[in-house]
Amino acid sequence: MGRTPAPVAIHRLSPAEQRVLACFLSGRLAAGQVHAELAQARLPAQAPPAIPAQTPVQPAPTPAVAA
Repeated sequence: MGRTPAPVAIHRLSPAEQRVLACFLSGRLAAGQVHAELAQARLPAQAPPAIPAQTPVQPAPTPAVAA
């Protein structure tokens, strides 16, 4: 009789994954690089490294000149 369609796994693409696929479709990304770029896009976003607090720089003392 009638067949039921196979269950469809729905996966929504993250904005990073969408950028990778858009680059591929527009020709800016080679087919061989898509897998690596998608894997990188799926990694959790990392916070930028913290910038250590800067200490004020003290000018070096000038040596005394004997006259």
